[in-house]
Amino acid sequence: MTYDPENAMADARVDAPVETGKENEAMQTTVKESTLVYDNSPDPSRRDSYRPTKLQSNLTIVSCYIANFSDGFQNSLANPTNVIFKKLLGTDGYPSEMQTRISNSLLIGAILGVLALGYTSDMISRRAGLLFTSGLVAIGTLMSTLALQVHPTHNMLWYFVIVRGIAGFGVGGEYPPSAAAGIEESDDFKRKYRGPVFVSFTTLMATSAAPIQMIVYLICLIASNENLPVTFHAIYSIATILPVIIMVLRFFMTDSTLFHYSNFKRQKRPLKFYLLLLKRYKWRLFTTSLAFFLYDFINFPNSIMSSTIINSLVKDHNIRTTAIWQVILGALPVPGVIVGAWLTNAIGRRYTGILGFAGYMVLGFIIGGTFPHLSKNMPAFVVLYGLLQALGHMGPGATIGLISTESFPTAMRGMGYSVATAFGRTGAAVGTQCFTPLQERAGKQSTFYLAGGVAILGMIVYWFLPESSELNLEEEDRELSVFLAENGFPMEKA
Repeated sequence: MTYDPENAMADARVDAPVETGKENEAMQTTVKESTLVYDNSPDPSRRDSYRPTKLQSNLTIVSCYIANFSDGFQNSLANPTNVIFKKLLGTDGYPSEMQTRISNSLLIGAILGVLALGYTSDMISRRAGLLFTSGLVAIGTLMSTLALQVHPTHNMLWYFVIVRGIAGFGVGGEYPPSAAAGIEESDDFKRKYRGPVFVSFTTLMATSAAPIQMIVYLICLIASNENLPVTFHAIYSIATILPVIIMVLRFFMTDSTLFHYSNFKRQKRPLKFYLLLLKRYKWRLFTTSLAFFLYDFINFPNSIMSSTIINSLVKDHNIRTTAIWQVILGALPVPGVIVGAWLTNAIGRRYTGILGFAGYMVLGFIIGGTFPHLSKNMPAFVVLYGLLQALGHMGPGATIGLISTESFPTAMRGMGYSVATAFGRTGAAVGTQCFTPLQERAGKQSTFYLAGGVAILGMIVYWFLPESSELNLEEEDRELSVFLAENGFPMEKA
């Protein structure tokens, strides 16, 4: 039997399956819709083999919403705690130095948590990091609830410093994996709206938690007939429930598609590897960290010192009246965050931050210059103070976390964000350490002058930040993979 090439080719054409127009169109559509085509991804047949279900993705986003609300609730507990301890212990029993230590314990714990979980969430798993931090917040807050049972007073205050530090480690550790997981899920399904979605589950939730926490505090005050120990136990018990709910939700979530295909889990990581990452991203790391430091330096102390300022302005120092004004003051920044979320797409992340810092500068100087008159008119003071906070939350408050998350590729997003956030929390700790003695020596108006001056520096730094809305997260991952391969560190795949 002789072999005839022409007949063989003809038989092959007859036996080959014929692609219909619809099948061809479907294949093209599939290729277009695929959002994960990496040069270093697994073989093409496996590129879409991993994708979280819609339920898992939604659980990730929902848990981020609740977790950031819980973190905002934790941070705002400083206000009623300061008022309660002042009333129960007096000025001698609760000096300003101890007040600052308690405020800073949450911050220092947060700094350590941010750095630790930023690294582990990149090297191990977003989900594992989030489960760990939720558990730590629950334990630390539960231990805080028992603080009033510790005697004598000196021991009780130091016990409270330690347990708030534990909760702070969990709160801080929450930020990197939560921000990274949230932005990756947002980009996967709603790329165009990833900025507003990110702001809604981070800054908006944390900001909304402050007035809601004060409402809970006010309800507890009224229900207990201003029994301060009962009120203290109630608000910290509620704060314990939130992270427990989050833990349950996170048992059912999974890591994002972006993280699954671009991570350092199996990567060889000698010192040279980290130096290469630093070399490539040093400018983004420096500018985001400095912007975070400046914003938290003025925002965090201004927020937690507001109860002290308002309490000093209330004529009879009535605790319920102080709480009502705190609720109003806490609610005013919320519209600012909503406007900021819209502006992130309308004018860009960078210009939104500059606009917010500019408003902070103007109002900081206005409040500082008119403070002697404003202190005699509580409604006017609260409105201007609230507007100051609203502009801060609209600008850098809404955008600095977003820019810090978008500016780094998936495989090191947690680490990049954690370094920037750690500098931010350091700024908050330094600011808290400075603001209390500054108020005592130069008057309450001095802190507003300082805030206005720092806002000018913030505007300058923001000018040098990347416009992260223009960054393609998948393209950033590809460029990192090529860069590492060119320098002898090809990315190892799971």
